[in-house]
Amino acid sequence: MTQTMADLLSRTEIGRVVPLHRRQFLRNGALALTALSGGIALPDRRFRADAATPDNVVRVLGVSTGALTDWSEFERATGLKMEWTPASDDVGLFLHDMIAGDAGERYDLVTCLSGSFAPLVDQDLLMPIDLGRLKNWTNLQGFVSGVTPKAPGVNKAWGVPYHMNADSFLYAPRRLGVPDAPEEISWKLIYDDPRTKGRVALDNEIYALICASIYVKAHKLAEIDDLANMTTSECRSVADFLIERKQAGQFRTFYKSYDEQLQLLLGGEVIAESGWEPVAREAQRHHDDVAYAYTVEGYDKWAQNLMVPAQVADRKSTDKVHATIDWMLSGAYAAELSTREGYMTPRLDLGLTYAQEHGWGADRITVIRQVIDKGTAKLSKPLFWDPGYFTNFASYHTEMARFRNA
Repeated sequence: MTQTMADLLSRTEIGRVVPLHRRQFLRNGALALTALSGGIALPDRRFRADAATPDNVVRVLGVSTGALTDWSEFERATGLKMEWTPASDDVGLFLHDMIAGDAGERYDLVTCLSGSFAPLVDQDLLMPIDLGRLKNWTNLQGFVSGVTPKAPGVNKAWGVPYHMNADSFLYAPRRLGVPDAPEEISWKLIYDDPRTKGRVALDNEIYALICASIYVKAHKLAEIDDLANMTTSECRSVADFLIERKQAGQFRTFYKSYDEQLQLLLGGEVIAESGWEPVAREAQRHHDDVAYAYTVEGYDKWAQNLMVPAQVADRKSTDKVHATIDWMLSGAYAAELSTREGYMTPRLDLGLTYAQEHGWGADRITVIRQVIDKGTAKLSKPLFWDPGYFTNFASYHTEMARFRNA
């Protein structure tokens, strides 16, 4: 029987805004990714914008972590108005909206994890970005190139990273008697350490498999060629490792949300957990024995990229999208995002300069310096840039389910 995306997503509330906790794969989005990576047909469903976007308005479909509460600086600098529509960072739902929902008819810019460009390019749904038109696309650190997919032509790209980070784990250094950040510590604390046995929480979805693959590869517990696109047998090997550690009593529970991560750690039910930096930052406001790990082996590094729908060229809106992208590489944007979320931008050096020139307080400037140091240390590690889109996603999903149910 031929399956379509409509079959798989018959109960999905496409378009609803969900809490945007990065890397939390919604189950319906997982089905969408499985279908796309497996070549299942998308429903023939098209939408059109009710009216053309006014020349001075930029409509963005993007994750809420990238949106500012006040766009007045952007408006002053560019003469444009910003309309930011919050979207889930789930890659499956994003691709479904782009391919089946024709989001390019409604938005001038879209954002998602860096590897999500590939299936869109395959269907001619993206317009290349002209990097030569971005005055802030200079003096970049080397790691930026790893999440900037090149397009045909001179100085062209399918996406431009505008915020990025390196995920690791939360832990209680003093209670565990281990080094505090920024001293490096091994992922062994999560997977194979008697001090944390029975007191570790992991993500309920494939993030758990992805993080474990870093440890497995670094310690040569199994042969893994490319962490960014594991084969079926490689996924199985990582799941086998996790099942062995689960049966040994290493893990206490799985979490499904930001709030669960926070409560498990603050409530004392766990003493270490894989997780997201915003959770660590919030936990540190309530408890003085919480650290977000600098790791020996590496990180689940990710970038949110700005991409331009192909329809923008037809609307002759290329000038305003390039102006918007360039501003989101500017110091004003970098300074605000780093102090609010702790996230890097490609030009955080401009953020530091902006904060100094505009008389920001010493405490906020210190935060920017700390984010620069953190980003330089973590994003320069070889392991590994997570594309967010895997051609073999079905195996990730299957093996994660096998581990979860073991």
